[in-house]
Amino acid sequence: MVVTEHRYEVGKVPAGHRTSVIYGNNIKALVCLLSTEGFIAMDRLSNFISEITYGAINLSDATIEKFMTDLSSKLDGEIEAIKTDLLNSPVMHTDETPMDVTQKPDYSEEIPVLRKSKHTSFTSYIRTHSNKQSTLYTVNPQKDAQGCERDGLLPQYIGILSHDHEAKFYKYGTAHATCGAHLLRELKGLFELQKISWADEMRKFIANINNHKNNDLEKGLSQCTPGVLAYFEKGYDSLLVSGRIYLAELKENELGQNELRRMINRLTEYKDCYLLFIRDYRAPFTNNLAERDLRPDKTKQKVSGCFRSWHGFQHFARVRSFFSTVKKRSGNLFLSANSVLQSSPVLQ
Repeated sequence: MVVTEHRYEVGKVPAGHRTSVIYGNNIKALVCLLSTEGFIAMDRLSNFISEITYGAINLSDATIEKFMTDLSSKLDGEIEAIKTDLLNSPVMHTDETPMDVTQKPDYSEEIPVLRKSKHTSFTSYIRTHSNKQSTLYTVNPQKDAQGCERDGLLPQYIGILSHDHEAKFYKYGTAHATCGAHLLRELKGLFELQKISWADEMRKFIANINNHKNNDLEKGLSQCTPGVLAYFEKGYDSLLVSGRIYLAELKENELGQNELRRMINRLTEYKDCYLLFIRDYRAPFTNNLAERDLRPDKTKQKVSGCFRSWHGFQHFARVRSFFSTVKKRSGNLFLSANSVLQSSPVLQ
């Protein structure tokens, strides 16, 4: 720790030095990094900084939040660079997860109003937009299409959108790679819990297609051969036919009947989305990238409980976007945060 004393003539104190203590960029970058990437709760973070400075620095919760705000306010150019990379990417992953916050905006009013919770917290959502080198997090009060429109990224995207089977996401992008890992889990549940043997056949068939693609990629192939692709397409259709026959043989209200009907209808209607990964090798089989990008946010909630303000939630999302992107690009998180605080671009 280095402490610098500044002295000025009365009436000539610069605007940025009109408080008794001014913190440098090193401690701001460190605190933001430990809070956002280390998932350290505010009280423990304050205690940690106090320990390593031998009690010379004791940060309040408000000061820690101010550090996050300072970094977030410097990220406009970095966020735009992340958006540009995502929009130019042939594949984008998206997913969302609930988070607790004590405030959230109400967009039902003509002018949005910030509502405050009483004796509890609101459930809001953080959404990730990801590729292999960039991540953008956005926050919304509800899990709806209006939030996607407010975010403004998905409506502009014209590539392959990878997502779970979420109705609102089918409105965006030019093609859809619906998550095959989720499908396999659902088929497994249908077989093991509802005793539908057809579901196990379809699960093994889909897994076999994915194995074939992975083998092709290991060999350096960039597409499925036409003959093999035709075989997979025919096998998929044949299994749907046998699934309908299986469904017709079930008695009304028999175990698994409704679940099987919904599954067959979905696989029929969204066939192009579930088979895109084998038709176009750029399309991923799973949406695991988006899920991995969201996992740390749930860890943050487990540690901190909830966000105390909507603006704090927004700042967290912006800082997380920056750190996640720098990490994907093998950058140094501490030095990158320090550079941004000094108004020196990192991603632009």
